[in-house]
Amino acid sequence: MNEPAASATASSSEARALLGRCPAFRRCSAADLQALAAQARWVDHAAGADLVREGEPALELLVIDRGQARVLKRGAAGDEHDLNRLGPGDSIGEMALFDRVPRSATVRAEGPVRTLVLPLSHILQQAELRPTLVPVLVDIGALVAERLRGAGVHAAAAADRALAEERMRAVMGRFTLLLMLAYTLYTWVLGTAVEVKQTFGHSEFITVPAIIVCCAILFVFMRVSGYPPRFFGITTDNAGRDIRDAVLFTLPWLAATVAFKLALVTWVPAMQGQPLLRMFAAAAPGQAGHGFNPWLAAAYVVFAPFQELIYRGGVQGPLAHFLTGRWRTPLAVVGANVIFSAAHLYVSPGLAVMAFIAGLFWGWLYARQRGLAGVSVSHILLGFWAFEVVDLGVLQ
Repeated sequence: MNEPAASATASSSEARALLGRCPAFRRCSAADLQALAAQARWVDHAAGADLVREGEPALELLVIDRGQARVLKRGAAGDEHDLNRLGPGDSIGEMALFDRVPRSATVRAEGPVRTLVLPLSHILQQAELRPTLVPVLVDIGALVAERLRGAGVHAAAAADRALAEERMRAVMGRFTLLLMLAYTLYTWVLGTAVEVKQTFGHSEFITVPAIIVCCAILFVFMRVSGYPPRFFGITTDNAGRDIRDAVLFTLPWLAATVAFKLALVTWVPAMQGQPLLRMFAAAAPGQAGHGFNPWLAAAYVVFAPFQELIYRGGVQGPLAHFLTGRWRTPLAVVGANVIFSAAHLYVSPGLAVMAFIAGLFWGWLYARQRGLAGVSVSHILLGFWAFEVVDLGVLQ
């Protein structure tokens, strides 16, 4: 650590002027200031130098003439924490006038700093010889009390932050456990759903119960996390506006699915001759009918919001909350969407890719609205349109 430069005898007029600007000596007369400045000296401190160090004997009072300094306190782990900022006219070390204990904090120069240093013994000696300095000691005591109150407020705020951090660590632990359980369930579903789809032609017999179980796990996490339902996107606030905006934002995606179907019908031999909007359309010669199943469509409408609750409310939202930095929201969107798209791999890689693309849009929409109403309606509209109206069955 840089040491202070050599001391210089204080100019009487400069020292008196600085002491007169210091709140601790505001009631001093010119004669009192002259007496106090008699043994004062100037000290220049380089940037990064310690004006005083925590734990050292307190023998002098310092008044900052030029520059800025930080007040630092060592923590239990030895790291230093900022307590305050000091500038010209601020004093350091008044507490030692009343309690001769080692320095309670370190004061470090942020840049070049010049201080006026007064021996505490000289201040006390002058107070005995000059009764007019007694009110000054009272003012200094009031200043010390004010700083102690400020320190108490800072300590309370620090305790609140520590409690919030401890709570967040506990919630993060439960959140990690939730992801482990969900991933384990997904791995089991992935293998089982493939066999079920090969046997029955549909995987809903296994995926729908899996959604129910995942939602049950999520509801347990919500209960023990201590966060309100709104934290997970469960809210009716601005639901009407969110749904309206979600429909408007989804319309270009509906058009994009038709354009994609047109490209498939044009370039994929297996789909040539199929209508763009196949729902309720007559089957092409030599091809099977659409086979629209209203019960499966109804199940999709019912369970799409629960999918959004799992991936957006249960994964993306907490991830965005726990992560830090300017990229935390995009990272949360991508992280949750990787899991969302992977849940469609058992059907086909093509569907997983489409789910990832659509999921990026829904993740953005959820980050914008912070509620499940709009994103759920968008999921229902786009999914029903793509697979029941337009029929992108080639992806399955």
